[in-house]
Amino acid sequence: MKRNGTMVVVKQTCSKCIFGYEWYSQPIILNKYAAGNLLLSFAILMAGASVSKILLVFRHMGLCAYTVRSFFRHQSKLVVPTILHCWEAYQAKLIKGLKATKDVVWCGDRRFDSMGHSAKYGVYTMLSPTIMKIVHFELVQAESAQCNAHNNSNTTHLRAFLDSV
Repeated sequence: MKRNGTMVVVKQTCSKCIFGYEWYSQPIILNKYAAGNLLLSFAILMAGASVSKILLVFRHMGLCAYTVRSFFRHQSKLVVPTILHCWEAYQAKLIKGLKATKDVVWCGDRRFDSMGHSAKYGVYTMLSPTIMKIVHFELVQAESAQCNAHNNSNTTHLRAFLDSV
């Protein structure tokens, strides 16, 4: 028996012939990754949890899991690119639908700090109350040249977004 993160592989070999069999406790994705390992990485990322704390809980419970390094490898190679691809496809569908709609209303906002704190990053958000959905958002550094032109930055980002639509 062998472990691979959250997956168990049981190998069985006949003592009289050379026939062998392997049983996997979960499906393999892309001929390389155990499905449970990827789902765990996705769940930790979506929950906003600390991977080291989650793995510590697993260890205290006696559960098999992968390493922190494996989590970050899953995140960078599969989870984040997949989420980004899905968002871009969904966003394109929203924009296509809005282009076909008459009298579309747009709202935008930017936020660069939280109450009592000075943030390093800010977010621009564009939404359409016509369909009640966020259509675009962008994270930018607060010190960047885009943000320093305080008076023109909202207008600049609005124009850039509307030009892309």
